[in-house]
Amino acid sequence: MLLELHCHTDKHSACSKISPVELVKKVSAKHLQGMVITEHRYLWTDEEIRALRKEASAADDFLILSAQEVDTEIGHVLVFGAGESVEGETTLERLRKNYPGAALVWAHPFRNGRIPDKKYFLSGELDAVEIFSGNHTARENVLGLSFWHTYKFTAVAGSDTHSPGFSAILPTQFDHPIRNIKELTSEIRGGRCRPFFKEIPKSGSNITVTELTLGTKGNDEFRDRIILKQASGRDKWKKLSESAEIMQEIYSKGFREGPFRVPAVIDKDDDKMLVMEEGQRGKNLFDLLVNINPDIGRDYFELAARWLSRLHSLKLEISGIGETAKKERKRTESYLKSFVGTGNPYALEAEKLIRFVQAGEEEYFKKDKKSFIQNHGDYHPKNIIIGRDLSHDISTLFISVIDFGNSVRFLREYDVGYFLAQFSSQLSDFPKIKEIYTEERFLRLYAGESSIEDRKSFMEKVNFFKIRANLSIAAYFIKMGKGESAGMGRLISESMDIFGRISR
Repeated sequence: MLLELHCHTDKHSACSKISPVELVKKVSAKHLQGMVITEHRYLWTDEEIRALRKEASAADDFLILSAQEVDTEIGHVLVFGAGESVEGETTLERLRKNYPGAALVWAHPFRNGRIPDKKYFLSGELDAVEIFSGNHTARENVLGLSFWHTYKFTAVAGSDTHSPGFSAILPTQFDHPIRNIKELTSEIRGGRCRPFFKEIPKSGSNITVTELTLGTKGNDEFRDRIILKQASGRDKWKKLSESAEIMQEIYSKGFREGPFRVPAVIDKDDDKMLVMEEGQRGKNLFDLLVNINPDIGRDYFELAARWLSRLHSLKLEISGIGETAKKERKRTESYLKSFVGTGNPYALEAEKLIRFVQAGEEEYFKKDKKSFIQNHGDYHPKNIIIGRDLSHDISTLFISVIDFGNSVRFLREYDVGYFLAQFSSQLSDFPKIKEIYTEERFLRLYAGESSIEDRKSFMEKVNFFKIRANLSIAAYFIKMGKGESAGMGRLISESMDIFGRISR
């Protein structure tokens, strides 16, 4: 059973701007089964609740209860089951003495950056703690989650509604059906409740990644999604922090709304080496293309080409060119070590390709610096998210791109060649799909929104960076124990073929 446990109306809370009737409708629209009105120092009467049910045309099975928010020595506390209004400031001790059967819940204890004393989570003075609150920042909600995991107390969530936009966004889940305030109080005191959310560990490269989804979608299909990325050391944090700054810059340059987006950076915590990003609703391009009708897939494929072109058209200069050169030299040498160190049968061909790429990149670093722009650096189908703000409304379709951890300032052909190589590799088991979504189509769509003066030079560089990307994929194959697989043979053969064409 899902309930909103913390909400105020303009009838008895001067700080609220939502009427009781509108609140009932908002909570119902979020597909919750009920709500508890928690006015400041005021307890709704049974007569008022009956009148509200009638005025709001509430469904018979929609629960409306009343509790209150009171002032104490530790801040605001939600009191469930007191039976009367508690006016003025009081103490936890007095609440316990006067209302021994009530459930006491600490409201928004992390608000304004406060770090609560852990004794209140462990002493039993409180029956539960509101770890997620509409009155917390994202950082404070994440801190609340961390405290819950550490100290394992009974936790709830509450929207702390004061306006229509913050209604029923953070519900609490109860294990058993509830019909009245006595049963609600018993469930809280018994610890048979928890915030309604999902916490899913995700795969990450040298960092810990967790996806949080808070609340229900409801009719408006909105709920908070947060991606937590945490580094395990200062070197990794430097890279993670820099990628977040790049994403923030792109976000501010027109990739915030509309069909072309990147996730918002919600917060950065240097002490915890933590970045909080907006989660993206939707599916990645790879999963979509192998499962949907090509007539729809072509639109998504087009968006991928157009997104990349729009990024490059910004001509951003965020990363240093020297840093790009340093990274590329280190990476290509590591690729060679992977082949030689494992005695890979393709080592001779790989060394020839690696030396070719190294020499070509050094030439670019010397002669083409003026053309260097910010690249995504890891642009491939599984980092491209296709979604809709409203699942039933095609006009809300968008493409968002994630994971800027390898973003570099380089020639734009770096991203283009990388995408084509990764696309070919990831879809190697789907030859019919590759026949539909061809390289020629992607390049035509990309060029349609880009100014390409020298087509021949552009294609030579794209093919050069396809070799560079294939070497990256090959090194990953070796790492995964697939160094002698058919996929590896295909990568080397394709790269040698390109090498033969562009090295003449």
